[in-house]
Amino acid sequence: LLCCCWRALYCVLVYLVKHEEFEKLQEMMSMSGKFTLWVIHALLGLECIHAAEPHHDATYSGDTGAQKMKRVIEEEHEIGFIQTLLVHPTPISVQQSDYQTIEVYESDHFGKVFLLDEALQLTERDAPHYNEMLAHVPMMEYLAVQQPDEGAINALVIGGGDGYVTSELLKYPNVVIDHVDLDKEVINVSKEHFEWSSAWEDERVNLIVGDGAAFVREQVEKKKKYHVIIQDASDPFWYDENGEKIILPSHVLYDMKHFDGIYALLEDYNGVFMFQAETYNIPSNLEEIQTWKKSLEEIGFDGVRYGSIAIPTYSTGQIGFFVAHVSNKDMVCKSNDGGVCTMDLSAGLIDWTVVSSQFEKITGTTKYYHPRIHRSAFDLPFWVEKAIYDSKE
Repeated sequence: LLCCCWRALYCVLVYLVKHEEFEKLQEMMSMSGKFTLWVIHALLGLECIHAAEPHHDATYSGDTGAQKMKRVIEEEHEIGFIQTLLVHPTPISVQQSDYQTIEVYESDHFGKVFLLDEALQLTERDAPHYNEMLAHVPMMEYLAVQQPDEGAINALVIGGGDGYVTSELLKYPNVVIDHVDLDKEVINVSKEHFEWSSAWEDERVNLIVGDGAAFVREQVEKKKKYHVIIQDASDPFWYDENGEKIILPSHVLYDMKHFDGIYALLEDYNGVFMFQAETYNIPSNLEEIQTWKKSLEEIGFDGVRYGSIAIPTYSTGQIGFFVAHVSNKDMVCKSNDGGVCTMDLSAGLIDWTVVSSQFEKITGTTKYYHPRIHRSAFDLPFWVEKAIYDSKE
Protein backbone atom coordinates (compact mmCIF):
# COMPACT_ATOMS: atom_id res chain seq x y z
CA LEU A 1 0.00 0.00 0.00
CA LEU A 2 2.80 2.41 0.92
CA CYS A 3 4.53 1.67 -2.35
CA CYS A 4 1.33 2.44 -4.27
CA CYS A 5 0.97 5.78 -2.43
CA TRP A 6 4.54 6.75 -3.30
CA ARG A 7 3.93 5.83 -6.93
CA ALA A 8 0.72 7.92 -7.00
CA LEU A 9 2.52 10.96 -5.59
CA TYR A 10 5.28 10.48 -8.10
CA CYS A 11 2.79 10.40 -10.97
CA VAL A 12 1.20 13.63 -9.71
CA LEU A 13 4.58 15.37 -9.56
CA VAL A 14 5.51 14.13 -13.02
CA TYR A 15 2.23 15.49 -14.39
CA LEU A 16 2.80 18.87 -12.74
CA VAL A 17 6.33 19.15 -14.07
CA LYS A 18 5.33 18.14 -17.58
CA HIS A 19 2.50 20.68 -17.68
CA GLU A 20 4.58 23.46 -16.10
CA GLU A 21 2.32 23.53 -13.05
CA PHE A 22 5.05 22.67 -10.52
CA GLU A 23 6.39 26.23 -10.33
CA LYS A 24 2.85 27.68 -10.05
CA LEU A 25 2.09 25.28 -7.19
CA GLN A 26 5.20 26.44 -5.34
CA GLU A 27 4.21 30.09 -5.70
CA MET A 28 0.85 29.40 -4.09
CA MET A 29 2.36 27.59 -1.07
CA SER A 30 3.91 28.87 2.15
CA MET A 31 7.56 28.23 2.94
CA SER A 32 6.68 25.16 5.03
CA GLY A 33 4.53 23.84 2.22
CA LYS A 34 7.33 24.36 -0.29
CA PHE A 35 9.74 22.53 2.00
CA THR A 36 7.32 19.61 2.36
CA LEU A 37 6.87 19.39 -1.39
CA TRP A 38 10.58 19.26 -2.04
CA VAL A 39 11.10 16.61 0.71
CA ILE A 40 8.45 14.45 -0.95
CA HIS A 41 10.16 14.99 -4.28
CA ALA A 42 13.55 14.01 -2.86
CA LEU A 43 12.18 10.94 -1.10
CA LEU A 44 10.55 9.81 -4.30
CA GLY A 45 13.91 10.15 -6.00
CA LEU A 46 15.53 7.95 -3.34
CA GLU A 47 12.74 5.42 -3.70
CA CYS A 48 13.39 5.26 -7.43
CA ILE A 49 17.09 4.67 -6.82
CA HIS A 50 16.26 1.90 -4.34
CA ALA A 51 13.88 0.33 -6.84
CA ALA A 52 16.76 0.04 -9.30
CA GLU A 53 18.85 -2.06 -6.89
CA PRO A 54 18.86 -5.87 -7.32
CA HIS A 55 16.38 -7.87 -5.25
CA HIS A 56 16.46 -11.49 -4.21
CA ASP A 57 13.85 -12.45 -6.80
CA ALA A 58 14.73 -11.62 -10.38
CA THR A 59 12.25 -10.76 -13.11
CA TYR A 60 12.87 -12.24 -16.51
CA SER A 61 11.09 -11.01 -19.62
CA GLY A 62 10.79 -13.74 -22.20
CA ASP A 63 8.43 -14.80 -24.94
CA THR A 64 5.89 -15.90 -22.35
CA GLY A 65 5.98 -12.59 -20.52
CA ALA A 66 7.55 -11.51 -17.23
CA GLN A 67 7.91 -14.08 -14.47
CA LYS A 68 9.74 -14.33 -11.18
CA MET A 69 12.89 -16.45 -11.16
CA LYS A 70 14.65 -18.14 -8.25
CA ARG A 71 18.30 -17.35 -7.66
CA VAL A 72 20.68 -20.26 -7.04
CA ILE A 73 23.56 -18.54 -5.25
CA GLU A 74 27.09 -19.86 -4.87
CA GLU A 75 28.94 -17.70 -2.35
CA GLU A 76 32.61 -17.98 -1.48
CA HIS A 77 33.00 -15.89 1.67
CA GLU A 78 36.76 -16.39 1.72
CA ILE A 79 37.27 -14.33 -1.44
CA GLY A 80 34.10 -12.23 -1.39
CA PHE A 81 32.73 -13.92 -4.49
CA ILE A 82 29.08 -14.54 -5.37
CA GLN A 83 27.77 -16.30 -8.44
CA THR A 84 24.08 -16.53 -9.33
CA LEU A 85 22.13 -18.82 -11.66
CA LEU A 86 18.48 -18.07 -12.45
CA VAL A 87 16.06 -20.98 -12.47
CA HIS A 88 12.30 -21.28 -12.68
CA PRO A 89 10.87 -20.96 -9.15
CA THR A 90 8.85 -24.17 -9.03
CA PRO A 91 11.13 -27.18 -8.54
CA ILE A 92 10.74 -30.21 -10.76
CA SER A 93 11.58 -32.41 -7.78
CA VAL A 94 12.24 -31.97 -4.07
CA GLN A 95 13.28 -34.95 -1.95
CA GLN A 96 14.67 -35.22 1.56
CA SER A 97 17.07 -38.12 2.08
CA ASP A 98 18.72 -39.27 5.28
CA TYR A 99 21.67 -37.04 4.40
CA GLN A 100 20.53 -33.99 2.44
CA THR A 101 17.84 -32.09 0.56
CA ILE A 102 17.77 -32.99 -3.14
CA GLU A 103 16.28 -30.54 -5.64
CA VAL A 104 15.96 -30.33 -9.41
CA TYR A 105 15.02 -27.08 -11.16
CA GLU A 106 14.65 -26.01 -14.77
CA SER A 107 16.63 -23.12 -16.25
CA ASP A 108 16.27 -21.48 -19.64
CA HIS A 109 19.89 -21.76 -20.77
CA PHE A 110 21.49 -24.49 -18.66
CA GLY A 111 18.63 -27.00 -18.71
CA LYS A 112 17.93 -28.98 -15.55
CA VAL A 113 19.85 -27.88 -12.47
CA PHE A 114 20.70 -30.38 -9.72
CA LEU A 115 21.14 -29.14 -6.12
CA LEU A 116 22.13 -30.85 -2.88
CA ASP A 117 21.40 -28.79 0.24
CA GLU A 118 20.99 -25.77 -2.07
CA ALA A 119 24.54 -26.25 -3.43
CA LEU A 120 24.79 -26.60 -7.19
CA GLN A 121 26.03 -30.01 -8.32
CA LEU A 122 25.52 -29.88 -12.07
CA THR A 123 23.52 -28.47 -14.94
CA GLU A 124 22.65 -30.36 -18.10
CA ARG A 125 24.50 -27.88 -20.30
CA ASP A 126 27.95 -27.91 -18.69
CA ALA A 127 27.89 -31.26 -16.87
CA PRO A 128 29.90 -32.79 -19.76
CA HIS A 129 32.84 -30.49 -18.97
CA TYR A 130 33.48 -31.99 -15.56
CA ASN A 131 32.18 -35.53 -15.94
CA GLU A 132 33.78 -36.31 -19.29
CA MET A 133 37.17 -35.24 -17.99
CA LEU A 134 36.82 -37.32 -14.82
CA ALA A 135 35.98 -40.39 -16.88
CA HIS A 136 38.11 -40.14 -20.02
CA VAL A 137 41.38 -38.73 -18.66
CA PRO A 138 42.17 -41.74 -16.45
CA MET A 139 40.83 -44.27 -18.95
CA MET A 140 42.90 -42.82 -21.78
CA GLU A 141 46.02 -42.61 -19.64
CA TYR A 142 45.59 -46.24 -18.65
CA LEU A 143 45.09 -47.34 -22.24
CA ALA A 144 47.92 -45.17 -23.58
CA VAL A 145 50.47 -46.68 -21.22
CA GLN A 146 49.15 -50.15 -20.68
CA GLN A 147 47.85 -50.86 -24.18
CA PRO A 148 46.05 -53.93 -22.82
CA ASP A 149 44.59 -56.84 -24.71
CA GLU A 150 40.86 -57.33 -24.95
CA GLY A 151 40.57 -58.27 -21.27
CA ALA A 152 38.20 -56.36 -18.99
CA ILE A 153 39.20 -53.02 -17.48
CA ASN A 154 38.04 -53.01 -13.87
CA ALA A 155 36.93 -49.54 -12.76
CA LEU A 156 35.68 -48.22 -9.43
CA VAL A 157 33.59 -45.04 -9.16
CA ILE A 158 33.25 -43.52 -5.67
CA GLY A 159 30.48 -40.94 -5.39
CA GLY A 160 28.96 -39.41 -8.49
CA GLY A 161 25.43 -40.43 -7.56
CA ASP A 162 24.03 -38.59 -10.58
CA GLY A 163 25.50 -41.37 -12.75
CA TYR A 164 27.21 -39.21 -15.37
CA VAL A 165 30.77 -40.48 -14.86
CA THR A 166 29.55 -44.07 -14.97
CA SER A 167 27.68 -43.40 -18.22
CA GLU A 168 30.87 -42.03 -19.80
CA LEU A 169 32.92 -45.05 -18.73
CA LEU A 170 30.45 -47.30 -20.54
CA LYS A 171 31.71 -45.83 -23.82
CA TYR A 172 34.61 -48.29 -23.43
CA PRO A 173 33.24 -51.72 -24.48
CA ASN A 174 35.49 -53.80 -22.21
CA VAL A 175 34.97 -51.86 -18.97
CA VAL A 176 33.41 -53.42 -15.84
CA ILE A 177 32.34 -50.96 -13.13
CA ASP A 178 31.72 -51.04 -9.40
CA HIS A 179 29.88 -47.84 -8.53
CA VAL A 180 29.39 -46.98 -4.85
CA ASP A 181 27.42 -43.97 -3.60
CA LEU A 182 26.11 -43.20 -0.13
CA ASP A 183 22.69 -41.69 -0.88
CA LYS A 184 20.12 -43.89 -2.62
CA GLU A 185 17.72 -40.95 -2.98
CA VAL A 186 20.28 -39.04 -5.08
CA ILE A 187 20.43 -42.09 -7.32
CA ASN A 188 16.63 -42.37 -7.49
CA VAL A 189 16.14 -38.68 -8.35
CA SER A 190 18.85 -38.91 -11.00
CA LYS A 191 17.21 -41.99 -12.51
CA GLU A 192 13.98 -40.07 -12.86
CA HIS A 193 15.29 -36.78 -14.24
CA PHE A 194 18.58 -37.32 -16.13
CA GLU A 195 18.86 -39.36 -19.31
CA TRP A 196 22.40 -40.58 -18.65
CA SER A 197 21.26 -42.43 -15.50
CA SER A 198 20.22 -45.34 -17.70
CA ALA A 199 23.87 -46.37 -17.26
CA TRP A 200 22.89 -48.28 -14.11
CA GLU A 201 20.76 -50.59 -16.24
CA ASP A 202 23.85 -51.84 -18.08
CA GLU A 203 24.89 -55.32 -16.99
CA ARG A 204 28.52 -54.17 -16.76
CA VAL A 205 27.65 -51.89 -13.81
CA ASN A 206 27.44 -53.10 -10.22
CA LEU A 207 25.73 -50.36 -8.18
CA ILE A 208 26.40 -50.39 -4.43
CA VAL A 209 24.58 -48.05 -2.04
CA GLY A 210 26.98 -47.47 0.81
CA ASP A 211 29.86 -45.53 2.32
CA GLY A 212 32.68 -45.07 -0.20
CA ALA A 213 35.46 -44.96 2.40
CA ALA A 214 34.16 -48.12 4.09
CA PHE A 215 33.84 -49.86 0.71
CA VAL A 216 37.49 -49.12 -0.07
CA ARG A 217 38.59 -50.58 3.28
CA GLU A 218 36.51 -53.71 2.68
CA GLN A 219 37.92 -54.26 -0.80
CA VAL A 220 41.49 -53.81 0.45
CA GLU A 221 40.86 -56.61 2.97
CA LYS A 222 39.55 -58.78 0.12
CA LYS A 223 42.66 -57.90 -1.93
CA LYS A 224 40.51 -56.61 -4.77
CA LYS A 225 42.29 -54.84 -7.64
CA TYR A 226 41.15 -52.15 -10.07
CA HIS A 227 42.80 -50.68 -13.14
CA VAL A 228 41.10 -47.28 -12.77
CA ILE A 229 39.57 -45.59 -9.70
CA ILE A 230 37.58 -42.34 -10.04
CA GLN A 231 36.43 -40.40 -7.01
CA ASP A 232 33.65 -37.91 -7.74
CA ALA A 233 33.18 -36.55 -4.24
CA SER A 234 31.70 -33.29 -3.00
CA ASP A 235 33.77 -30.58 -1.31
CA PRO A 236 35.50 -31.71 1.91
CA PHE A 237 35.17 -28.29 3.58
CA TRP A 238 34.09 -24.68 3.16
CA TYR A 239 34.44 -21.35 4.98
CA ASP A 240 31.41 -19.55 6.42
CA GLU A 241 30.83 -15.81 6.57
CA ASN A 242 32.77 -15.62 9.87
CA GLY A 243 35.85 -17.18 8.33
CA GLU A 244 35.36 -20.46 10.20
CA LYS A 245 36.34 -23.65 8.40
CA ILE A 246 33.43 -26.08 8.27
CA ILE A 247 34.48 -29.72 7.83
CA LEU A 248 32.00 -31.64 5.67
CA PRO A 249 31.25 -35.40 5.73
CA SER A 250 33.15 -36.05 2.48
CA HIS A 251 36.45 -35.05 4.12
CA VAL A 252 37.04 -38.75 4.93
CA LEU A 253 37.50 -39.31 1.19
CA TYR A 254 40.45 -36.91 1.16
CA ASP A 255 42.55 -38.06 4.10
CA MET A 256 45.80 -40.01 4.00
CA LYS A 257 44.29 -43.32 5.16
CA HIS A 258 41.74 -43.28 2.37
CA PHE A 259 44.37 -42.46 -0.25
CA ASP A 260 46.44 -45.34 1.16
CA GLY A 261 43.49 -47.63 0.55
CA ILE A 262 43.07 -46.39 -3.01
CA TYR A 263 46.75 -47.07 -3.68
CA ALA A 264 46.41 -50.62 -2.35
CA LEU A 265 43.39 -51.26 -4.60
CA LEU A 266 45.11 -50.22 -7.82
CA GLU A 267 46.93 -52.64 -10.08
CA ASP A 268 50.69 -52.53 -9.56
CA TYR A 269 51.34 -51.83 -13.21
CA ASN A 270 49.80 -48.50 -14.19
CA GLY A 271 46.72 -48.32 -12.04
CA VAL A 272 45.27 -44.82 -12.41
CA PHE A 273 43.56 -42.71 -9.74
CA MET A 274 41.47 -39.63 -10.57
CA PHE A 275 39.62 -37.35 -8.15
CA GLN A 276 37.93 -33.96 -7.94
CA ALA A 277 40.41 -31.46 -6.50
CA GLU A 278 38.73 -28.06 -6.13
CA THR A 279 39.57 -24.71 -7.71
CA TYR A 280 42.93 -22.96 -7.51
CA ASN A 281 41.18 -19.56 -7.34
CA ILE A 282 40.42 -19.88 -3.61
CA PRO A 283 43.49 -19.71 -1.33
CA SER A 284 42.36 -22.43 1.09
CA ASN A 285 41.63 -24.73 -1.85
CA LEU A 286 45.07 -24.12 -3.29
CA GLU A 287 46.63 -25.01 0.05
CA GLU A 288 44.71 -28.29 0.05
CA ILE A 289 45.82 -28.96 -3.52
CA GLN A 290 49.42 -28.66 -2.36
CA THR A 291 48.72 -30.96 0.59
CA TRP A 292 47.00 -33.60 -1.56
CA LYS A 293 49.87 -33.65 -4.03
CA LYS A 294 52.38 -34.16 -1.23
CA SER A 295 50.25 -36.90 0.35
CA LEU A 296 49.85 -38.81 -2.90
CA GLU A 297 53.58 -38.71 -3.59
CA GLU A 298 54.44 -39.80 -0.03
CA ILE A 299 52.13 -42.80 -0.43
CA GLY A 300 53.97 -43.80 -3.60
CA PHE A 301 51.90 -42.48 -6.51
CA ASP A 302 53.82 -41.40 -9.61
CA GLY A 303 52.98 -38.74 -12.13
CA VAL A 304 50.80 -36.75 -9.74
CA ARG A 305 49.39 -33.90 -11.81
CA TYR A 306 46.73 -31.25 -11.30
CA GLY A 307 44.52 -30.55 -14.30
CA SER A 308 42.02 -27.77 -14.91
CA ILE A 309 38.47 -27.76 -16.26
CA ALA A 310 36.58 -24.70 -17.48
CA ILE A 311 32.97 -24.87 -16.26
CA PRO A 312 30.83 -21.73 -16.04
CA THR A 313 28.37 -22.75 -13.31
CA TYR A 314 30.97 -23.79 -10.73
CA SER A 315 32.37 -21.11 -8.44
CA THR A 316 34.94 -18.94 -10.25
CA GLY A 317 34.28 -20.88 -13.47
CA GLN A 318 37.10 -23.38 -12.85
CA ILE A 319 37.52 -26.68 -11.07
CA GLY A 320 40.44 -29.07 -10.98
CA PHE A 321 41.34 -32.73 -10.65
CA PHE A 322 44.29 -34.85 -9.70
CA VAL A 323 45.39 -37.82 -11.77
CA ALA A 324 48.05 -40.16 -10.39
CA HIS A 325 49.59 -43.48 -11.43
CA VAL A 326 50.78 -46.63 -9.71
CA SER A 327 53.60 -47.88 -11.90
CA ASN A 328 57.20 -48.92 -12.24
CA LYS A 329 59.31 -45.83 -11.52
CA ASP A 330 61.98 -46.83 -14.05
CA MET A 331 59.33 -46.99 -16.72
CA VAL A 332 57.54 -43.84 -15.68
CA CYS A 333 60.36 -41.43 -15.06
CA LYS A 334 63.87 -41.62 -16.47
CA SER A 335 66.58 -39.23 -15.39
CA ASN A 336 69.83 -39.00 -17.34
CA ASP A 337 71.63 -36.71 -14.94
CA GLY A 338 71.16 -38.89 -11.86
CA GLY A 339 69.22 -36.15 -10.08
CA VAL A 340 65.62 -35.98 -8.98
CA CYS A 341 63.42 -36.72 -11.94
CA THR A 342 60.36 -34.52 -12.32
CA MET A 343 57.37 -36.29 -13.78
CA ASP A 344 56.34 -35.07 -17.21
CA LEU A 345 53.76 -37.49 -18.47
CA SER A 346 52.77 -35.20 -21.32
CA ALA A 347 56.27 -35.48 -22.81
CA GLY A 348 57.27 -38.96 -21.75
CA LEU A 349 54.91 -41.59 -20.49
CA ILE A 350 51.75 -40.79 -22.44
CA ASP A 351 51.76 -41.75 -26.10
CA TRP A 352 49.32 -39.24 -27.54
CA THR A 353 49.00 -41.07 -30.82
CA VAL A 354 47.59 -43.99 -28.83
CA VAL A 355 45.21 -41.62 -27.00
CA SER A 356 43.96 -40.29 -30.34
CA SER A 357 43.45 -43.78 -31.73
CA GLN A 358 41.64 -44.93 -28.59
CA PHE A 359 39.43 -41.85 -28.70
CA GLU A 360 38.27 -42.88 -32.16
CA LYS A 361 37.23 -46.27 -30.78
CA ILE A 362 34.91 -45.15 -27.99
CA THR A 363 31.21 -45.75 -28.34
CA GLY A 364 29.26 -42.56 -28.95
CA THR A 365 30.60 -39.02 -28.83
CA THR A 366 31.77 -36.43 -26.31
CA LYS A 367 30.92 -32.74 -25.94
CA TYR A 368 33.93 -31.47 -23.99
CA TYR A 369 36.65 -34.11 -23.88
CA HIS A 370 39.06 -34.72 -26.74
CA PRO A 371 42.78 -35.63 -26.73
CA ARG A 372 44.00 -32.05 -27.22
CA ILE A 373 42.04 -30.68 -24.27
CA HIS A 374 43.26 -33.64 -22.21
CA ARG A 375 46.86 -32.76 -22.94
CA SER A 376 46.41 -29.02 -22.41
CA ALA A 377 44.46 -29.40 -19.14
CA PHE A 378 47.78 -29.59 -17.28
CA ASP A 379 49.02 -26.26 -18.66
CA LEU A 380 48.25 -23.99 -15.73
CA PRO A 381 48.67 -20.26 -15.11
CA PHE A 382 52.27 -19.68 -14.13
CA TRP A 383 51.47 -18.61 -10.56
CA VAL A 384 49.38 -21.75 -10.05
CA GLU A 385 52.05 -24.00 -11.52
CA LYS A 386 54.65 -22.50 -9.19
CA ALA A 387 52.36 -22.82 -6.17
CA ILE A 388 51.66 -26.52 -6.81
CA TYR A 389 54.94 -27.81 -8.19
CA ASP A 390 57.51 -25.49 -6.61
CA SER A 391 56.09 -25.76 -3.09
CA LYS A 392 58.85 -26.69 -0.60
CA GLU A 393 56.43 -27.47 2.25
